[in-house]
Amino acid sequence: MTAKAAAATPRPPSLGSRVRRHAVASLRLALIACGLWLLSLALPIPSLARQAQDTAPAPPATTPAAPPPAAPAVLRYFNRDIVVLRVPFFGNSPERRARVAEANIARIVDEPGEAKVSHQPVPQGVAILMSGQLVTVLVPGDPDTLRGQTLDQLRAQAVSRLSIAVTAAEQARRPQRVLEGLAWVLVATAVAVGVLWLLRVLMRRTRHRVDAWVARRLAQLRSESARQMLSGLIASARGLVRLSMWLIVALTFEEWLRFAFGRFPYTQPWADAMTQWIATRTAGLGQSIVSALPGLFSAFLIFLLARLVTQAVRITFHGVETGRFQFLGIDQQLAEPTRKIFTVLIWLFALAMAYPYLPGAETEAFKGLSVFVGLMVSLGASSIVGQAAGGFTLLYSRTMAPGDVVRIDDTEGTVQQIGLFTTRLRTPLGVEVSYPNNVVLGGKLQNFSRNPDGPGMWIEASVTIGYDSPWRQVHRLLLDAAQRTPGVQPTPAPFVAQAALSDFYVQYVLRARIADVQQRLAARSALHANIQDAFNEAGVQIMSPNYEADPESPKIVPKAHWEGRQPMDGTAGGHGHTST
Repeated sequence: MTAKAAAATPRPPSLGSRVRRHAVASLRLALIACGLWLLSLALPIPSLARQAQDTAPAPPATTPAAPPPAAPAVLRYFNRDIVVLRVPFFGNSPERRARVAEANIARIVDEPGEAKVSHQPVPQGVAILMSGQLVTVLVPGDPDTLRGQTLDQLRAQAVSRLSIAVTAAEQARRPQRVLEGLAWVLVATAVAVGVLWLLRVLMRRTRHRVDAWVARRLAQLRSESARQMLSGLIASARGLVRLSMWLIVALTFEEWLRFAFGRFPYTQPWADAMTQWIATRTAGLGQSIVSALPGLFSAFLIFLLARLVTQAVRITFHGVETGRFQFLGIDQQLAEPTRKIFTVLIWLFALAMAYPYLPGAETEAFKGLSVFVGLMVSLGASSIVGQAAGGFTLLYSRTMAPGDVVRIDDTEGTVQQIGLFTTRLRTPLGVEVSYPNNVVLGGKLQNFSRNPDGPGMWIEASVTIGYDSPWRQVHRLLLDAAQRTPGVQPTPAPFVAQAALSDFYVQYVLRARIADVQQRLAARSALHANIQDAFNEAGVQIMSPNYEADPESPKIVPKAHWEGRQPMDGTAGGHGHTST
């Protein structure tokens, strides 16, 4: 072997160095054993007699139940979780182990100098040390085995967290660090107040401009419904803006609070927890949005297809309404309500198809809300559904139509609209009356515009004349009055019917047809006036005689006067009254 090779070969350690090394190791183990002995003195250990008594076999009939497992305890220091102790050690519960370790940490940190965190393997597990002094011992039962945690992982976690907590506690004792945190909090407060003030000024100016624009638009609009709609939209927009303002204020306060917590070592864990909570919620929200995109896209396609179908239905029924073509035997009057029915059915079908693709549709909360809404609709909307069914019944039964003159109960007027829930009439005095559709269906309805003879309606006048007036003369006077009345149609010709032969008079009914239904009241009034004129010209009194005593001569008309050309006995013959 050359000299160079001999020089490169390491020399074996001398006997003295090996003795010193073994002595140092033995001394370290002795110190750890002494520390464990001191810990056992601080944590009282049950006596051997007690252990023997507990471990002695008992009779099978009196065997006590096994004690419940000890609850885990969290070792905390300076507002931070260090480690979770799960099993007893030397007969001491995890709670007592944690409290003793916290006292050891506080005592060691109060000592002069900087506390260094370290660890040392011991036969019982791993000893956690600070400045060479024992804090606690982690045993094999402390790791979270359900999550696959090992003793080495628990040791590394405990050492890291304890080091951070000790460093933070030492920094909190420095006045310069506290003053620096207070200065940063004051700066953050000024910034937050400035941002909120600027936001308030901006919103106030924007509101003034929007109010001025709304006032100009309301002055330009002439329709009252359009004004109300615009006012409602502006009120809704103001509510949304006010809600957004409060959300911005809450977000600003949250950011200020998180920043303030992060400036002080003791409250820094709270800032970290707030940051983690926000990050977790944001990440969860983003993940939920991304996972919901395919379902939302499918629902969007379904609703888009429903929109296209409803557009096609609208175009089709618009053609039916304008009379360009026929569809399924539906006429112009029923085109609009039928279109609405088709549209509602299409959207309900689309909603049922898209329901499984909506986010949260499979959750129990969404299902419970759906059941609750359905129950509310079924219990509270029964009358609304009945009104709607009544409206469709009126439309499809063709009982009446807009423009018809009808009488519902004691109200007579022109039908303005047959809506989904109510039917509106306008009386001759211009008063608009609304009737619920179920009331219209359940009551008496008279339609004066529906007549087999064609457009128009019949009007009638009734008079009672005594038996001493020739009935032929009465017929002729009534027909003459009808011919004088404007608006009375010659075809079909007016006619007179004798409705009743009472004890003292005959009841005559004159029926005449007019073309304009809207002029029925004026035509009836003119007819009554012409009847009075005709009877006055002929000298026939419209009065109804009543029986008081037997007359001197029978109240009959001689055959010579049946045509009624001359009055009988030189008097203006005839007694009777008129009624309608």
